[in-house]
Amino acid sequence: MVRIDKNFKQRFFLLFDSPKKGKIKDLLFDLAKAEDIFLVGGAVRDSLIGRAFNDLDLVVKRNSEGIAKEIARQLGFAFVELSREFGIFRVAHPSTIIDIGVQRGSSVEEDLKARDFSMNAMAIPIRSLMEDGAYLIDPFLGYLDLKEGRVRALFEENIVDDPLRTLRGYRLFAQGYGILEDETRKWFSKHAKSLIVCAPERILYELELILLCERAYETFCIMDEDGVLEVIFPEINACRDVPQPEFHHLDVWGHMLESLKWAEEILKNPEVYLGVRLPKSLKTDRDFVISVKLASLFHDLGKGYTFQQTEERIVFYGHEKVSSDLILKIAERLRFKRDLGERIALLVRSHMRPCHLLAEYEKGKLTARAKRNLIKDVPYLWDLFIVAMADSLASKGVDKEPNYEERLKDLFYDLFLFKEELERVEKKQRILTGKDLIELGFKPGPIFSRILTAVELKVLEGELISREEAISFVLHQFSDYRRT
Repeated sequence: MVRIDKNFKQRFFLLFDSPKKGKIKDLLFDLAKAEDIFLVGGAVRDSLIGRAFNDLDLVVKRNSEGIAKEIARQLGFAFVELSREFGIFRVAHPSTIIDIGVQRGSSVEEDLKARDFSMNAMAIPIRSLMEDGAYLIDPFLGYLDLKEGRVRALFEENIVDDPLRTLRGYRLFAQGYGILEDETRKWFSKHAKSLIVCAPERILYELELILLCERAYETFCIMDEDGVLEVIFPEINACRDVPQPEFHHLDVWGHMLESLKWAEEILKNPEVYLGVRLPKSLKTDRDFVISVKLASLFHDLGKGYTFQQTEERIVFYGHEKVSSDLILKIAERLRFKRDLGERIALLVRSHMRPCHLLAEYEKGKLTARAKRNLIKDVPYLWDLFIVAMADSLASKGVDKEPNYEERLKDLFYDLFLFKEELERVEKKQRILTGKDLIELGFKPGPIFSRILTAVELKVLEGELISREEAISFVLHQFSDYRRT
């Protein structure tokens, strides 16, 4: 047991990011007068290195259920039973979660021995936190690993007991706690296939936390080297060593990983790469970040299943749709939220559309209808542009056209201006309505949508300004549909 500096108590509660921390502090101190209660896990780890935290993990020697219920009652939090068998209960509030578990073994040191990583195997007695300083119980030198930036698993058998700890280790790396120790990576690799026994919801939880970090690409590369990524996503094996046309400099799987790298770079500096400013609301939108990164990683997943090579060239006919279908299967397998899985699949299915539009744009033939169709078909325009740009930046073959990214930026700018104008037009009162069409002699039905869309496009192109012009256009273009 080591005494921490005398300012630790003040620092701990400054870092505890909870609107209820005053009440929680007083309650824990009251409970600790009668019970041996230990802080463990992430709160201890983060407080020692000055990171904010909002959740607490507590270990008690007995009666974890009773203590949890008392905390819930006094704080007005919800009480949740996590595992009656192991005596683990949760007290939850939208801003703060407190987990209370009964001590495993005859001492807190024995309890810590069963944990995952050395930096998570430290404890602070609440009673000592009430004093000027606090005592750190650190039997496995976790504080040293934490200070030296080393993610070290305690024992191989602890990984075997819960294979999800493998993903938690990669997540700690992604979150910047340190480099994974070599022996730890060997254990991860050795037991990678055991991940298939873990609940998909638990796997997804860790994956999403990795994806929300700025080091997802680097983390996925390490997971790939260790043979872990293919256990979670076996579909990627079909993409390994698959050659590509000379537009690319990497094989299919290498290009997919490289696209993830560039997606992360674009998210850091969207104005530099896209030429337009990213809305502030998107920067903290979890689904946006996850969809952009996964769509970038998996946009060409179908190429491994559609590869064809002749004497003249390499082709991947229909790979966008195959990729999209595979994404939906992955999303179902890992229990993605339905709308998130569908969002990623739509981005993957549509990732080539900006490139197709660019060809028309540079010929001066890109119509308002084509622009509108893209905007209506893919409401996640920011996501799509980042995926398309990342795809391009990850392609550096000899046949790649010059200045391609700058040309894409020009297209993006034009499309965003069009989108803004479209939104303005849609907010205005239509110059022609369904009621007008009835008065002009048209029978209500699907044709109404066609007519009104055609009028809207002509307004966007500046060819129709007044109601009279719109009526004249409709009578001329759609006269065959009028009642006789």
